[in-house]
Amino acid sequence: MKLTKTLLLISIFAVGANLFAQVQPTPSPSPPTLESEILQTSTKTKNVQISGVSAQTGKELAAAMKLMEDGKHEESVAAFTKIIKANPQIMIAYNNRGHSYSELGKFDLAIADFNTALKLSQSSIIYNNRAMTFLKKGDLTNAIADASKAIELNPRDSLAYNNRAIFYAQTKKLDAALADANKAVSMLPKESNYLSNRCFIYYRMGLSEKAVKDCSDAIAINPKIITAYGTRGAAYVQLGKYESALSDYDSTIKIDDSNAEFRVSRGHVLMKLERFEEAVADYTRTISLKPTAVAYLYRATAYSKLGKSDLELADYNKTIEIEPKNAIGYNNRGIYYVKNENYDAALADFTKAIELDPMLATLYKNRAYVYMQKGETNKAQADEKTAATLENQPIN
Repeated sequence: MKLTKTLLLISIFAVGANLFAQVQPTPSPSPPTLESEILQTSTKTKNVQISGVSAQTGKELAAAMKLMEDGKHEESVAAFTKIIKANPQIMIAYNNRGHSYSELGKFDLAIADFNTALKLSQSSIIYNNRAMTFLKKGDLTNAIADASKAIELNPRDSLAYNNRAIFYAQTKKLDAALADANKAVSMLPKESNYLSNRCFIYYRMGLSEKAVKDCSDAIAINPKIITAYGTRGAAYVQLGKYESALSDYDSTIKIDDSNAEFRVSRGHVLMKLERFEEAVADYTRTISLKPTAVAYLYRATAYSKLGKSDLELADYNKTIEIEPKNAIGYNNRGIYYVKNENYDAALADFTKAIELDPMLATLYKNRAYVYMQKGETNKAQADEKTAATLENQPIN
């Protein structure tokens, strides 16, 4: 049976030959994760001056710090714990152990150590480090408060402005984010991380040309700065310059082949260029690195383009298995069933998607189509009316 009405596939790509329109559940290509874009504050701990300790304790501190800087955080925690037991008043030991706890995902222990360090010394460095841990916990309110306190204590702390800029960006306060990013760059105009982060903010603001310039400047200073290539690639996508975007994502892979976010972004660009087999390869690599529901959803879309129906369905099933509350997964699987004229299965999936996300007009339109195919005109009209109401609601 030939489809006679447009369905709405919710994904990041157009799917089907003139059959589907769609909305996007997530930005395409996805920007790098915020954690990877923030210049880590731990590097500043080495600037803290240590005085009033014995030569032996100084050696132990240096050795423990080396473990921390080498990423050996379990050993770092043990070393700093030993120092703290013998010297409970050394601020930097708590600060650095807090950093290692944070890197190990032990956020409450990290915050406890930063709290103790702050009792010993009100330092902007410690507030910066605690802010980073709050970010990892998803507590942006306290992250912003700590970055602000760091700035209050040291108005020349460019790192605090840089970090707060990213915190603001994550809370969608883009004007405030840009003001802080400008401040950080004005203090250290040759710091590639600051330029890369401001590039990201410009990208979020849709100021693509400015984003490209900042990321290009960052790359000129540091040709190995992966976040600048990734964000510039996203800005090129905004500009419709897909070949340039692909070149940048190629660069990210050369620098670090294990970065799932940039790999999936490269897949998105390949889809734009209609290089579907290569896109599948990138999504498959993404899944091997980070098997998320959305990665399977992306690959299912690519399989749909290639007409690989069984593989498409398997990936939709995997999407829902990993994330049972993923309305997009149910919607897209519902469209798969429509293409195969399995209207009962499609109806069940669209109904489940509506249960999970009752404010998305697309879902009601899709279910209305199935009701029409089943001859249930009144139900179809009711869903069309609900969709129209949702679409006419003002955007906040």
